[in-house]
Amino acid sequence: MGSGRTGAIRQQALTRADLNAMERHGKRLDVMGPSRRVRDVPPLVYGSLDIVEARDQWMEGVQQQGRTQALHMLVQFPTDLDQAGTEAVQQAMLRHAVEFANRYHGGDAVFAARLDRDEAGQHTVDVFLMPRYDFTYRDGRTQRRASVSKFSKEQARVRFGKDDPRAQGSALQDAWFEYLREAGLRWVEPPTRKAVRTQDRQEPEAYALDQDRQRLDAQRAALAARLADMEAREEAILKAARIIEAARRAEGRPVPQDLATIASKGRKRSADQRGG
Repeated sequence: MGSGRTGAIRQQALTRADLNAMERHGKRLDVMGPSRRVRDVPPLVYGSLDIVEARDQWMEGVQQQGRTQALHMLVQFPTDLDQAGTEAVQQAMLRHAVEFANRYHGGDAVFAARLDRDEAGQHTVDVFLMPRYDFTYRDGRTQRRASVSKFSKEQARVRFGKDDPRAQGSALQDAWFEYLREAGLRWVEPPTRKAVRTQDRQEPEAYALDQDRQRLDAQRAALAARLADMEAREEAILKAARIIEAARRAEGRPVPQDLATIASKGRKRSADQRGG
């Protein structure tokens, strides 16, 4: 992300789980939020902190394809901005971030936004959006629809004649730089192009799929760790049962049936392991 005299911006697709996590962070109900707090000041909010509910209300009667729940646009203003710590300037940053996101995505996109003021940095606005538009059929009927990539691709095609992910990322950066200039920050410097061709951003659907895969891998790893822990605990119980059973028999004391069953299972497993 940018700093100094350069603004920066990026956007990514969110699944339902991502959106819930974003809401918890905004309300400081997660682990990371409180740990980053350096002052006790509430955030400035556009819409609501209840972004899951806000998104559902936003999408009532709107048709959408795909599983993406929303776009998260992270809007960073230049850190050289004067009086960025004052509420008046922060209110202006929140307003401009929402206005830019709406303008870039067809005019009807933002359902919530937040500027955190309890963290060290106070130049960044989190904007949550699902661009809506009217689709017109040939017979004149209209339908309210939503798309996470429609306007990003249109912006890229206008600027670069193509709509691949790199072009979309570059178009977003250029548009944000131009907006800041139009808003009166004539000293803002343009974003620096990357010398190496890397993907600035993924298609929202591809990003969501990648996130799903990462979550699945994490769940598999967690499950494997739990299974290993359970096996280790079971092995310890079986070993303890064998020792207790042997001690009771050596002392001529009766062995409860459940203890004998567990000990027998332990001896069988031990024999199987030696045989393997």
